[in-house]
Amino acid sequence: MFKKILLFVLVWVISYITFLVATVPASFAWNYISPQLPLNSLQLNVDGVSGTAWNGYAYMNSRGIEGVLGWDISFLGLLTGQLPVKIELKSNVGQLDTTARLFSNGIELSDTKGRINLPALNPLLKQHRITVNGTLEIDSLTIGLVDGMLSTADGSFSWTGGRVEYPAGREVHGNEFPSFTGRLGQKAGNTSLVIKDTESSVNAIEGVMNDAGLATLKVKRRLLDLANEPWPENSSESDVVFKIQRKVGF
Repeated sequence: MFKKILLFVLVWVISYITFLVATVPASFAWNYISPQLPLNSLQLNVDGVSGTAWNGYAYMNSRGIEGVLGWDISFLGLLTGQLPVKIELKSNVGQLDTTARLFSNGIELSDTKGRINLPALNPLLKQHRITVNGTLEIDSLTIGLVDGMLSTADGSFSWTGGRVEYPAGREVHGNEFPSFTGRLGQKAGNTSLVIKDTESSVNAIEGVMNDAGLATLKVKRRLLDLANEPWPENSSESDVVFKIQRKVGF
């Protein structure tokens, strides 16, 4: 009889503790987490949080961009050591949805989808004399980082096109651009990036990064042609007009 009572009490205690953990208010958890985050350096303000630590919302703003960040953490995911988190961000700029998986030495963002209204960013870009238009769409993008290096990269994105203005010395140049598509992938340990407009088979931008983090970015004359910028006529639209190589780390 004593063993049955002890078992009942033990089950009740475990159930009660589990209930308390599962219903911890987000505001309570935030008081302990926020001091550890670099919010000031990111110029990010959190106006408040609601819900629980496992399923809740944060109301944020940064330099004129306001949004609501929602999260849904799989409590059972703790048993796998991955702690998968479904994240949804809605703002006056657009929307982004992804699933984050946390590991002891990295993170993976999978099935990332989003839609960004680029003109909403123009107030931020004004000081750089840049104006953009159109919509950027992200489709099923997966990014993984292990020990500060890119371990997984796969997905596609597109831009609807529109007028883009940019500084050229003391002047501001601009032109109407067609729509673009981009693809991110991996092969033999290298991460590749290709971006091209829908009116040509020539890649306007190409990038590659090896497993050591050395990244190379190439811009083709095709992009200058679309911008209506001058370039020697004895070259082809596939010729590289700009190249940069740097070591990248996260």
